[in-house]
Amino acid sequence: MQKTLGVKADIMNVAEKLFCRFGFNKISMDRIAKESKHAKGSVYYHFSSKINLMNSILESEHEKIRTDLLAIINDNTMSEPEKIKRYALVRMESMNNRYSYHNVLKNRVLESGDKQLMECFSKVHDALVTWEKEQLTAIIVSGKNKGVFRPEIDASKYVNSLIMMLSSLEFPFFIFNLYDKYKNSFDYMIDEIIFKPLETI
Repeated sequence: MQKTLGVKADIMNVAEKLFCRFGFNKISMDRIAKESKHAKGSVYYHFSSKINLMNSILESEHEKIRTDLLAIINDNTMSEPEKIKRYALVRMESMNNRYSYHNVLKNRVLESGDKQLMECFSKVHDALVTWEKEQLTAIIVSGKNKGVFRPEIDASKYVNSLIMMLSSLEFPFFIFNLYDKYKNSFDYMIDEIIFKPLETI
């Protein structure tokens, strides 16, 4: 079982590097098998198709993002205001390290893209957003109940707006590689734009 998981992870790692370097459409399952030094049958044993392989890569990257964010969500030493601020910062830091995510996002925006690939991306991305909304809403509701957030704040509308705002930054940050240039200003944005509406008077 351990060996099987090792082979699967190895194939995913090789495929991710090839996809990022040459693009999804230019890499075949034959090339992945050759570069990973695994038989073609072994590659198809773990992944029924190239799109299935990419789906597994994206899900793995999003699982890493969730793991990073859960460390904040489950930290009982942090207050709700601290969690919201830290969540926004870590979300973008974590996404900055997800290279396959960037690659597919770039393909989606700047190129015509493969329809199956776009559907795969949307499905995985939508699942992450749904999860994020649940986690953030729970933090906002908890903060309202404790009196650290304004009681009139609509948790659902605030969270939807926050996710929209953070998602809109993914394009300039990760497609046009502007994250490093503007990350030092991100703390200010979190304080003045993201957190300000939540503050009690």
